Amino acid sequence: MLRLVSLARWIGDAREWLMLLALAGLAAGTYAYARTVAADRDAWAAWAKQVCAFAGTSTDPATVEVATDRGKRRVAKERGQRCSEAVQDLVAFKAGAQASTAKVLSEAESARQDKTNTDIGTAAGNAADRRRAATNMEKLDAQVGDDDRVDGNWFAGINDLGGLR
Repeated sequence: MLRLVSLARWIGDAREWLMLLALAGLAAGTYAYARTVAADRDAWAAWAKQVCAFAGTSTDPATVEVATDRGKRRVAKERGQRCSEAVQDLVAFKAGAQASTAKVLSEAESARQDKTNTDIGTAAGNAADRRRAATNMEKLDAQVGDDDRVDGNWFAGINDLGGLR
């Protein structure tokens, strides 16, 4: 019987120790999670400060003057609001610059294509003129007699063949 009472006491003591260990583990886990959350928060805050610095502002609240239709008035900006507006302005500028660049590039490509088509047409016409002039010169050469005397038509054919006409 004594052994059963000792065992019951030991189980009761063990239950208290196990409960204490479970609470200590839960507290350690909660502390570790809180430190992770704090580290993430600090990392995001550092990132936000860096982005705001790149945008030329800060995350601090401020009072700024705003132009309205009735003149200038002072407006209180909340923490991070100036930075958010600056980043939005930069994003809008980037989008506008990309759209303008795309428009200029497409217009330049269209002009280049028009010039290419014109050059192709001109080259085809020039090639046809050269073939015609060569054929004409062959006919004129065939008309030259045994005395090798040529007339003005032959010289005109030479000029036409050389592109001087």
